[in-house]
Amino acid sequence: MTSKYPTLEQMGITSFDSISRYSLRREARADVLKIYYHRPSGSLLSRSKKFTFARAKAKVAVEFQKTDAWHQLEDTSPLLRQAVAELQQLLKPATDTATSEDTRNAKQQLLADLEHMEAVMKDKLEELRRQIEELK
Repeated sequence: MTSKYPTLEQMGITSFDSISRYSLRREARADVLKIYYHRPSGSLLSRSKKFTFARAKAKVAVEFQKTDAWHQLEDTSPLLRQAVAELQQLLKPATDTATSEDTRNAKQQLLADLEHMEAVMKDKLEELRRQIEELK
């Protein structure tokens, strides 16, 4: 059976449904990927796993102002790029669900604000009409 996330499995990650988010940062000459999990309170399982990927160095020739010079480049690990792509794929549905839920909450808030504004405007219009009647 072929896994949907072979790179993550290769890294030792098996509980895909528990992953909540990830972060990626650079430390010196390495990239650090940290994966966070949803865990119930009191769980003895770790809340995150940290993976460090060394940056490969390569020297390439570059032409700079008509002279040959050597420029040192550092590149990210292909394994890291694959892992991040799989994490994005894994977390995308959760992000879409959260976004639609946020949209639904925003819509409900706007409707509540609109109803409140209508009530305030109705009260103000009645007050103005009453004041006009008193002036006659």
